[in-house]
Amino acid sequence: MNAHTDLIDRYFDAWNETDAVRRRELIAATWTADADYRDPLLAGAGHDGIDAMIRAVHERFPHHTFHRTTEVDGFANRLRFSWALTTPAGEAIVKGSDFGVLDAHGRLQAVTGFLDQIPAAT
Repeated sequence: MNAHTDLIDRYFDAWNETDAVRRRELIAATWTADADYRDPLLAGAGHDGIDAMIRAVHERFPHHTFHRTTEVDGFANRLRFSWALTTPAGEAIVKGSDFGVLDAHGRLQAVTGFLDQIPAAT
């Protein structure tokens, strides 16, 4: 694995972590203090904002997990990857692609997420 893949796997570890203390440790190791996350449904700024955003996803989708579905593609301080949010039974209910910007130390400074597949409204 390369440094970008390690970073993004840790990013997903943070998204999947339900223990608040461990999640905060993962966020601090993965994101810059002034980090920013944006997608069409969520936003979080700084470690507190990102933690609150992840906690809200856990409340809305208990026992669901995020998985990387592609290799991490990167150059310079930019990277991209795709993912799926899966139910406890393993069914992908949301799929997306994220684009990240890294700081000089290799931590995420910004992530912009795009939703590639979402459940149909009923």
